[in-house]
Amino acid sequence: MGGSLWIGALIAAHAQPWKFFLLLPLVFLSVTDQKNFRVLGFAVLLGAGLITLRIFSLQHNELHDLVGTQGSVRIVGIVQSDVTKSPARVIGSHTFPPRYLSTLRTESAYASTHAFKSRTPLTISSINPLPFVPGDEIECTGKLLPSKNPKVVALFSARNRCTLLRSASGLWKVTARIRTTFREQAARISGDAGALIPGMILGDTSSQSKTFVSAMRRVGLTHLTAVSGENFAIVAAFLLWVLQFVLKSMNARIAATSVFLVCFLFLVRPSPSVLRAAVMTAALLGARIQGRRTSALAALGLAISALILIDPFQSQDPGFALSVSATAGILLLAPKLTSTWEPGVGRLAESIAIPAAATLACTPIILVISGQYSLVSIPANLIVAPVVAPITVLGLIAALIAPLAPSLSHLLLVLASPCSQWIAFIAKCFSKFPVLSVSANIFSIALISLVTFALATKRWWVVTVAVTILGLMLWTPWATWPMKNWVYANCNVGQGDASLINLGEHRAIVIDVGPDPALIDSCLQQLNIHSISLLVLTHFHADHVQGLDGAIHGRTIGSVWLTNLNRPILESSKVLMKLVGIPHHVVNAGTTVDLFRLSNGLHHGSVSVLWPSANAQNFAALPGDGSAINNSSIALEVEIDGLRIFEGADIEPPVQEAVLATGRLKPVDILKVCHHGSAYQYLPFLLRLHPKVAVISVGAGNSYGHPAAGTVNALIREHAQVLRTDQEGAIAIDNSLKIRVLKRDWWRLSWG
Repeated sequence: MGGSLWIGALIAAHAQPWKFFLLLPLVFLSVTDQKNFRVLGFAVLLGAGLITLRIFSLQHNELHDLVGTQGSVRIVGIVQSDVTKSPARVIGSHTFPPRYLSTLRTESAYASTHAFKSRTPLTISSINPLPFVPGDEIECTGKLLPSKNPKVVALFSARNRCTLLRSASGLWKVTARIRTTFREQAARISGDAGALIPGMILGDTSSQSKTFVSAMRRVGLTHLTAVSGENFAIVAAFLLWVLQFVLKSMNARIAATSVFLVCFLFLVRPSPSVLRAAVMTAALLGARIQGRRTSALAALGLAISALILIDPFQSQDPGFALSVSATAGILLLAPKLTSTWEPGVGRLAESIAIPAAATLACTPIILVISGQYSLVSIPANLIVAPVVAPITVLGLIAALIAPLAPSLSHLLLVLASPCSQWIAFIAKCFSKFPVLSVSANIFSIALISLVTFALATKRWWVVTVAVTILGLMLWTPWATWPMKNWVYANCNVGQGDASLINLGEHRAIVIDVGPDPALIDSCLQQLNIHSISLLVLTHFHADHVQGLDGAIHGRTIGSVWLTNLNRPILESSKVLMKLVGIPHHVVNAGTTVDLFRLSNGLHHGSVSVLWPSANAQNFAALPGDGSAINNSSIALEVEIDGLRIFEGADIEPPVQEAVLATGRLKPVDILKVCHHGSAYQYLPFLLRLHPKVAVISVGAGNSYGHPAAGTVNALIREHAQVLRTDQEGAIAIDNSLKIRVLKRDWWRLSWG
């Protein structure tokens, strides 16, 4: 019933339900007669109907009619979620400051023409802090904008600071104080270990660094920082054990535990996985009170059904899908794995089977969400499993007493810190292992799912065949990305630039680092680059330098070349602060470095700077985005073992004409097209370069119209093979101009 409701809701929401086809076997396992088929059909229709009605109500109301209008709107509403802080955003060449976000349930709205009552959800966004907690009634003035979140009517951009009308009362106020005080206590424990504890106890990951979050995700340990059924089980077991010394009646102990778990739900906040765990735990405890042995699988079905009936949008939440799949895997697969392994490993069988079953069940969904899978996920979870319960128990007690006895709370956190340090250590160490990257499509998901099904049903010949296919695809040179002897690579960093020249022995020249630290770091990991012999930051626009943290993290940097124009001031000052202790200097036209020296004798050639000139230039009157800054870009000619590459960053026609006038330009094998393939190109410049391969680094669906059709057509007329990162993904090219792309080929795998 629960799975059928889920599938119906997904279909009605146009959420590509085939991605969650792992649910289908669970649904049809119970379908044995005509009656069950009728139940299945009814549940699918009910799920589809519920979400259709919800979407209709969100799109047809007075508040939705004001979305996109020019006038301001005053909103009064109740805060529904904790305030989160989004990271700074890079849009084009500019960095926009972080924003504070929360969910608001409106009570009333006041437009320029009329006032009306409205009980609809909004996402509120503000550049000013939102010092509110769930349950607070606030008033804000701003604009209603379209939202990509299907669960809300609109995005409300607050113009000024919001006003508190009435504070939250009761449980919301108490739990907010506990969360704030506990976060402050945990912050006294330095490093990732201190930031991990609030995540494991309360699901509060606001203090965790991007690097640590990336390591946890890469290893497959992020579920530890999402309060789930495991947390509820540990808390319930601990309370039942403690209450046996206070209450003699089992029913009384279960009732007291249930009351506490309701309060615990408010404390950790009702996320999809938390609600699923809470409903399932309630069903099991209720059955225990009545003296009936209720199937855990039936309780899971009840949890799914109840939550989708209440909020059909839960069906689209990836966390909900992972939580349900992990639980179903434990219930259905773990007993089979235990019976298979028990003769060989004895009592360890169950401890091995549980994380293995959960991981296997979640694998297809993980591949859909991230496109990556870590082969060390199961051993990592096994290694950290013994310390999860001590952290949960000690951390929960520390959180509850934090407002009343901060010193004792800190002592408990100190006692729990060796356990959290162990998890942080494992995440850091295991994140160095390569991960399997696949295209998130039906073929790769079906192949991995086939392996999962075969393991669960002990069809070893299927496992052998599927693993052999994966192995051949993974290690065969024609199937892997990048190829073994790649020379040039362009990372897929969205609307930005990031190129590499391979120097061998895990070293490279890196030219720009894109707008996102995570994207450039992931690309460098896939390319197996441990050291950057030369880092060139062509100019200080955010889409070229904002990813610097990701590029230099964990890698040795030989030297850095910088442009001679320190603008924009904000971005350039950030870059210079991050380069403290790293050799860096400004370069002008004429600067050259020998590749034989950079590559320790592995390659012949040079890297030559063709622009900017040492003399100041005036480009303020030119069209385009930040022309003076664009035209201060470092333009490079790279020759490596007879292959000629031109990298012009964002230089525009006046500079392209000036570089052409120097007479130094020669036809090239690879051209990284200037300024993301914009319309601002000097045709004689392109004719002189006459590239064999033209690479355009551009973001999909960008608002700038990049690349321009005229630029692409001009390159095609020059008989260049045009490659775009928005269509091909990451690009790798070898010395013979053989090309490998990561996105276009549905069967492509990478290992890094």
